[in-house]
Amino acid sequence: MLKEVSKMKKIYLIILFIFLFTVSFTASSNKDPLKIYSTFCEQTFHFFFLSKGSPTFWIGENLSGECQISYLYNISIRDSIVSVSKSELKEYNKWDELKNISGFFRKYKELDDNDLVITPPQFDPGLRDAFNNHVYEGGSNGYTWNKKHGLDGIILPTVENLKSELLFYYHFGLYINYKIASVHYFPDARLILIFTEQPLRAVGMDTMHGFLIFEIKP
Repeated sequence: MLKEVSKMKKIYLIILFIFLFTVSFTASSNKDPLKIYSTFCEQTFHFFFLSKGSPTFWIGENLSGECQISYLYNISIRDSIVSVSKSELKEYNKWDELKNISGFFRKYKELDDNDLVITPPQFDPGLRDAFNNHVYEGGSNGYTWNKKHGLDGIILPTVENLKSELLFYYHFGLYINYKIASVHYFPDARLILIFTEQPLRAVGMDTMHGFLIFEIKP
């Protein structure tokens, strides 16, 4: 009987030790959750040119903060069908070689002075709350939002005096309550590239900027 009591006491002490260790570890891990879980990856997009042939956008993306990585996107359009390739640079923010070879390509001319008016959507507090709920339910960023909602989760800007159709959106951007960062209009290619600026931050404090490509319809 005494042996059984002693054995039970040992088991109890082991369970108690595991419990206390778990509580201690959890408490220490939660002292500064922002420091532990935040990556602060800031996006910076670089538009280089739109090459001829099958019109192809050459767009660079730098991710700073914990990410420290750069990607090149080639987005080609043929008969309203879009194909995308994504390449990773060997070194962060090293775009000089790409700028040097850009002269080998025939490019579409961008129209700088134009009457094109593009207006971002009005701020909608309901959409802000919907995204916050999305995060509360386990979502992370623009990608998880877009994966869940698809085109229904994208509020398009208004392009005045032109009939346009969305061809492509960068899937990691969040396209609600955004601002227009820049616009690139190519009338000969009948294409518009719009970079968006998203004030909201993703989990980890990463940015959720993006870009949209529109085709101008007759």
